[in-house]
Amino acid sequence: MKISTKVECGIIAIADIAMNSENGETVTVYSVAERRGLSGKYLEQVLTSLRQARLIKGIKGSRGGYILNKKPEKITLKEIIDALDPSVLGSDVAVVNDENTEFAQVLDDFIWLKLENKLKSYTESVTLRQLVDFYNKESVENVSEPMYYI
Repeated sequence: MKISTKVECGIIAIADIAMNSENGETVTVYSVAERRGLSGKYLEQVLTSLRQARLIKGIKGSRGGYILNKKPEKITLKEIIDALDPSVLGSDVAVVNDENTEFAQVLDDFIWLKLENKLKSYTESVTLRQLVDFYNKESVENVSEPMYYI
């Protein structure tokens, strides 16, 4: 499965916003870009899609930035992906071989539609809160103890 840079960048950005705005503080584009090693200009474009989907909201002014528009446990991975690239979870299965349409229909029914439904079901069941919690757990577990040499 190929996921666009926009989708990956958007998921990283909204997760960062969720982690850094839990106290109601706004998160700037440039702070996300710096923490995650992303282009600020590109990130602005990605955040526009998330804002238009009403997953985040922009706050103007000297303390401006972005915050989540709803609680992270209410935002699903499917919503995020659909906001960034509706074709990822869309139902536009392409038939590869037009000459054998009967078998292509079998592939659609037996494989592609089932995979699509599983993917949609999974992304609907995963919340932004779960993603952030998983990230926090993994990053804590991957911190190794200092090595002391005698």
